[in-house]
Amino acid sequence: MQALLDDPLLGQCSHASLARLLPHVQPCQWEAGSTLYHAGDAASALYLLTHGSVRRLGVVEPSSVSSGPQRWGEEAAADMAHYLHGAQAHSDCTGLKIPRAALQTLLASNPRLQGGLLASLSCHLAGTPFQGGPVVRPATAPAATSRRALVGWLLTLLLPLAVLLSGNLLQSRWGLEPHATIFLAIFTATVCMWVFSGLDDYIPALFALMATLIAGLVPASVILSGFGSDGFVMALSMLALSAVIVSSGLSYRFMLALLLRLPNHQVAHNLGVFLTGSLLTPVIPTANGRVAMLAPFLSDMADGLHLARGGPAATRLAASCFGGLSLLSAAVMTSKSVNLAVFGLLPAQDQDHFQWLTWLFCSLVVVAMLCGVYAVAAALWFRNRENPVLPKALIAQQLELLGPLRMREWAAVGALLFVVLGIVSSSLHKVQPPWLVMAMLLGLLLFGVLRKKELIEQVDWTFLLYLGGVSGMVSTLGYLGLDQVLGQGLPALSDLLQTHLQGFVALLFVLICLVRLVVPINATIVVFAAILMPLGAVHGVNPWVLGFMILLFAETWFFPYQCSYYLQLRAVNQARQIYDEPSFLRFNAVMNLARPAAVYASLPFWQSLGLL
Repeated sequence: MQALLDDPLLGQCSHASLARLLPHVQPCQWEAGSTLYHAGDAASALYLLTHGSVRRLGVVEPSSVSSGPQRWGEEAAADMAHYLHGAQAHSDCTGLKIPRAALQTLLASNPRLQGGLLASLSCHLAGTPFQGGPVVRPATAPAATSRRALVGWLLTLLLPLAVLLSGNLLQSRWGLEPHATIFLAIFTATVCMWVFSGLDDYIPALFALMATLIAGLVPASVILSGFGSDGFVMALSMLALSAVIVSSGLSYRFMLALLLRLPNHQVAHNLGVFLTGSLLTPVIPTANGRVAMLAPFLSDMADGLHLARGGPAATRLAASCFGGLSLLSAAVMTSKSVNLAVFGLLPAQDQDHFQWLTWLFCSLVVVAMLCGVYAVAAALWFRNRENPVLPKALIAQQLELLGPLRMREWAAVGALLFVVLGIVSSSLHKVQPPWLVMAMLLGLLLFGVLRKKELIEQVDWTFLLYLGGVSGMVSTLGYLGLDQVLGQGLPALSDLLQTHLQGFVALLFVLICLVRLVVPINATIVVFAAILMPLGAVHGVNPWVLGFMILLFAETWFFPYQCSYYLQLRAVNQARQIYDEPSFLRFNAVMNLARPAAVYASLPFWQSLGLL
């Protein structure tokens, strides 16, 4: 065992995998002059020499002697069927023999090991000593406990305790039953974990589910209702469809075809990039996924147009790309997974009404306002005299290399058309959209279009856990009557919503901007939506309007750390120096003010639709 741990390559493997390997390891002894293996023999084992010296029997050089800890027969770690050279004991030797099958199992658990063994084989073939040297395992560093995390965990412990100790006061003042008080403490702890702990969003949601189930506060059908909701079905199916669209190459082909037809002008280039991001918005339900697709293309396009690095033209192109990816997120129901969470918070009758097209139609004034302001502001902010050239010949060659549409791409097109046409015609066939998209998902699986590996790796299952958990929490809030109590705890917003809607919009924007300085976007949306959306029906405002405003305002950010998908674009920029980041950030900060302005412009439109 110690010989395995002392080896500079094998010693880096996990101890669990080495423990599984140990029963298959065979101790061996070789007398001087005996042969370990000949060139051309089946590469059946890896040999680890612990004592003695071995002579390499090769074709070019007849002999090369090595002593000390050595590995021989590294061909067994590769796809080679036979040994490339022979090995003969130069003196009496002892060592370990690791059979090929056991070695392959070890490689599967430690992917980096194969590269090291191949480097060792190369040194043997070249007749040079292996220079890898012992690699010291990094000591497990203690978790860095920042001041913010420490304060967060203290609040996670103390605030729920304070809620529990205030149970009598809560019961006398707001009529809270003991079960409601306990769940309020759980909800408080969950929010604190979202804000301060740095945990992934789904972990606090699962904590809330587990704590509620263990305490028996509500029936399991209530707290787990999110996993059977229409929003959960929609999210799962659309995430699966987006995986097919991306993995089949359909989205990349579409972008190339669009750019091939653009006129050679800065306005057209920026419009094309913006429209590309906008058209991806409905079908790829994560901003991070859209950035991952378009950021490399932005870099290639900036180079192909020969734009000055860090210049205003390149920065404008980056702003157009980012705007197309993110500006319409609140207006398209399937653009972000958290939109489906807000959809799940709508009353059942509103969920039937605010399907994909209705959601977009009610957002039209906001969309027009944002796009118009963004286009004019970008043209003025990044004005320049550069004269770029779109490399259409290169794009045509890329499309030629892609060839005609493949079967998986046709299947993705068919699935997308099935969903869009099915939702558009739902008033005729009376089949609800969640069941349409579930039928689409079943078809993709039945015909092998969506592969098992893609379903596992490319569908965001952690978000689905988060979505189901949050929806269950909201159902529990309603079951225990806490939504009404929480609404009473916001008298300023509640009074403004009833008496002065314009003032409510301004106050909501300011509050969300302040909260977003410390709270992640998804947690901000869920908390505000869970508290405020139930107030809408009470004060004559459709809950969708409140949910939409929360989604729109929560997209506001001023510093890079507030926006995970901007950090992706920033990483590409740091590597390629495409645009001027300070100018980009100042432009984004100013554009945040367009969001409440767009809401004010949309108030008469919403009133005409009977939403206010």
